[in-house]
Amino acid sequence: MTGILLFFVGVLTLAGVYAIFAMILNLEAGWAGMWDLGLVGSVAVGSYTYSILTQTKFDDVTFAPELPIWMGMIGAALAAGIFALIIGLPSLRVRGEYFLITTLAFAEVVHQIAVNAKPLTRGTVGFSELARPFETVVGGTANRIVLLATVWVGVGLMYLLMRRLAHSPYGRLLRGFRDNDPVARSLGKATNRHRIQTYVLVGALYGLTAPMYLWYLRSATPSLFKADITFVTWTALVIGGIASKKGPVLGAVVLLVLTESVSLVQGSADLAVLLASSRFVVLGLLLILVMRFRPNGLVEERAAFAGASGRGGG
Repeated sequence: MTGILLFFVGVLTLAGVYAIFAMILNLEAGWAGMWDLGLVGSVAVGSYTYSILTQTKFDDVTFAPELPIWMGMIGAALAAGIFALIIGLPSLRVRGEYFLITTLAFAEVVHQIAVNAKPLTRGTVGFSELARPFETVVGGTANRIVLLATVWVGVGLMYLLMRRLAHSPYGRLLRGFRDNDPVARSLGKATNRHRIQTYVLVGALYGLTAPMYLWYLRSATPSLFKADITFVTWTALVIGGIASKKGPVLGAVVLLVLTESVSLVQGSADLAVLLASSRFVVLGLLLILVMRFRPNGLVEERAAFAGASGRGGG
């Protein structure tokens, strides 16, 4: 398999991971109207929980049950959901920029815990050489193809779940109190309770899918869980179209393919450093162009829910 093909296998794998994150963020921000800057915190909680529960290579941690991958994913979902509940109960009492600041602070708290809770997380060293699914059956280069397929199966399942939620009474309620909270409350809807339920669901979904990010990286260290994850996920969602159904997937693929393809340019070592930094320039330019010519994203919410049954759009 050529280097170019392997490169795009990796890019599409990472795009699939961000497509999943963007779909989950769309549920929270696009449909429920809860703009979250701390999603990387939930991803980190899920990632570290999974690593602790499944790792078998390190003896310097106080808790290492060496569970199978599927049990580690369930544990990650439960841990991230519980953390979301703890954070959501006080945070969802505020709105707007105050909620943004609170969720951003939550992500920083998780980062500091990962750095300082060395008996559990191994501090700044973290975990490395984490096992991938089916690695004992299919190894080497072929396993990267298997990982690509696994991630995109996850994308498909997440899309089906979000599509089902979008057209359910629950999804319509979320969009209803997003657009007009006082009217929803006047109709007897417990909007605050539904916000907390959504926030916990979103946290659990981040935790459940965070291992896919680890399978791609094969490591879990505090330096990997910075605001970049939140920024890239938000950018993918904005480019694809906030509150649409197919938009998060389309936005993630377009964004990751364009920004990562910069690495293909050959040159000197100094040029390589410059190109690595230019990925964020490309990301910013792409965002500016989309906001200028397609302010509602590549797929608009109105088009996504067009039709009497809402099943014909993206």
